[in-house]
Amino acid sequence: MFKPTKSKLSIFFLVLTFLPLIVMRLVVYPITFQALKDEIIKNLEGSVRKQSELITKWMEERTADAQRIANNPMVLLVMQSVAGNAEHADLLKNLETIKYFDYLWKEYGSKEAFIADRDGIIRIASRKELVGANISAKDYFRSSIKGVFFTSNIIPSDVPIENESGMLEAGVPTMLVSAPIKDGSNSVVGMVTLRIDVSEINTMMQNIHIGKTGETYLINGYGYMLTESKFVEDLKGQHRITKRSALELKVANPLTNVATKGVSECLKGSEGFDADGYSDYRGVNVIGFWRWMPDYGWGVIAEIDVNEGYGKLYELRDYILFTFGLVAVGVIIVAFFLGKKISAPIHSITEAAKKIAGGSYHVRAHY
Repeated sequence: MFKPTKSKLSIFFLVLTFLPLIVMRLVVYPITFQALKDEIIKNLEGSVRKQSELITKWMEERTADAQRIANNPMVLLVMQSVAGNAEHADLLKNLETIKYFDYLWKEYGSKEAFIADRDGIIRIASRKELVGANISAKDYFRSSIKGVFFTSNIIPSDVPIENESGMLEAGVPTMLVSAPIKDGSNSVVGMVTLRIDVSEINTMMQNIHIGKTGETYLINGYGYMLTESKFVEDLKGQHRITKRSALELKVANPLTNVATKGVSECLKGSEGFDADGYSDYRGVNVIGFWRWMPDYGWGVIAEIDVNEGYGKLYELRDYILFTFGLVAVGVIIVAFFLGKKISAPIHSITEAAKKIAGGSYHVRAHY
């Protein structure tokens, strides 16, 4: 009788103590964890959508810049003077004197600009050494001369241009936007090409902050990063890139060299997320959201380390488990002594009753 009573009391105290912790771990914790997952994905989705909108607006503005220059009446007069129009024979010379075109394309913030005639010969350029060059074989010229606006992908420059340090360097990420120049009869008489400062895209990507480890970046159709990684210094230290992550870093798991889940899904043209985590280009487990931009052949990806995203909940989970263990030891000790204290008088009365039942009437039960 004594041992069963003590055991039942011990079990009762254990259940009474652990019930709130069990409810927290099996009910409250999963609900909270799911709510946090949804909130993180919502934030990542918001970042991706915002970046996509900013990039689209920025690209439309750059195309509009090229169109405005192409529609400038002075540009048409220059093309007519180049074509031998006697009325405007001295126009090009005078424009060189007043530096009109230097002002024109600097107003739009382009890194470089040039105007070519129908034969693909550059007549005016922000860099004088380009004047006279033949660009008739270039894809941007062939598109523009057909009357079509052209926007290139972000590609390595084939000529030395100013890099992020202000030095001339070939292979710097660049982009070209061109527009046809048309006369009054809507005939194409030349084309304007602007070399865009793609560092502005990089600035847009880095202006959105998603915690300490969160970042948004742009990829091309080959899975290469087009903007600068937040961890560029670490990548240089690992000898995975030389100068910059843009166009150098393939966004792949460093252990398998296979494109990360975010990239592979994005390249399928889909929009989605992974809230459970996958290995990123650093080999770190991350939560990600991705979106493909078919108009430009780019993908926008936002990621944050799992440890940062779910860190507080992981701490809560570990705290609950630690509390389980700590309380278990304390409750077992307390239940043992408390159960003994409560069951001892019951045991004493039971023994006295047994003796009285056996005929020992001199026995007394002490209350």
